[in-house]
Amino acid sequence: MGIPMDNRTLIVIPAYNEELTIGSVVALAKKYGDVLVVDDGSFDRTSEIAKEVGAIVIRHERNVGKGQALKTGFEYALSRGYDFVVTLDADGQHNPDEIPLLLEPTIKGEADLVIGSRYLNESKKKIPVYRRFGLWVLNKGTKVVAGVDVDSQSGFRAINRKALEKLNLNSIDYSVETDMIVKAREEGLKIKEVPISVRYDVPKKHKKNPVSHGLSVLASILSFIGYKRPLLLFGSLSMISFIVAGILGYLALEPYYRGENVYLTQAIGAGIFVIIGIQLFIAGLMLNVLAKMVRE
Repeated sequence: MGIPMDNRTLIVIPAYNEELTIGSVVALAKKYGDVLVVDDGSFDRTSEIAKEVGAIVIRHERNVGKGQALKTGFEYALSRGYDFVVTLDADGQHNPDEIPLLLEPTIKGEADLVIGSRYLNESKKKIPVYRRFGLWVLNKGTKVVAGVDVDSQSGFRAINRKALEKLNLNSIDYSVETDMIVKAREEGLKIKEVPISVRYDVPKKHKKNPVSHGLSVLASILSFIGYKRPLLLFGSLSMISFIVAGILGYLALEPYYRGENVYLTQAIGAGIFVIIGIQLFIAGLMLNVLAKMVRE
């Protein structure tokens, strides 16, 4: 599909120390619109190379996070009157030649936010097993809070101007992808997925430890759940506390049925977890009422 020339498209590429790949990514993306590289405090030649191949470059003086880099790009797009924005990673995982696939639903008015999904074609088989499990957890967490089952951590996306004007993103780190979906659902924006290909044999696979990265995003998702559905979150934690209390209670009383003394430590632990469970449930009820009052 060709992109109509009367639609102004900005391709935003957040980058941090990506001198090995930024040149080729920009060169391929330039065919489909203006390219803005937001250099998030790199200390290599990322900015220099991006400029040499024709990208507009905005540089953060220090590394503040992918979310902030995207917000910088979105603010630039709005201030310059662009109709559409495409975001993709700078490490070469995404194929810029698939940009038209993401833009098509936005140009046709079928969607306000289009997400490139690794799960709609054979690309899902290329995802490493440990990453597949982590993504499954994050995707399900996003589904709980946003009510939509998508490739929530994909950074290859297309957004129209309507969505850019409505998305008030708070996240400054990698949780921005989930934040975008949650805010889009809150604003009643149309979300659609299209299949994309993904490469994992890129020169710099991880700029951040994948475990700490995943836990950080999961913590953000849990905070979203706590805000949007507090009774679900605190009710689940309360149930876990009661289960732990039940196990400790069994361990405390089991010797009694054999004619021995009750294990006092386990019994005290069971009582503590019962109290914690009750407090968590009450907190969930109270926060749920407050959340409804705020929404109304």
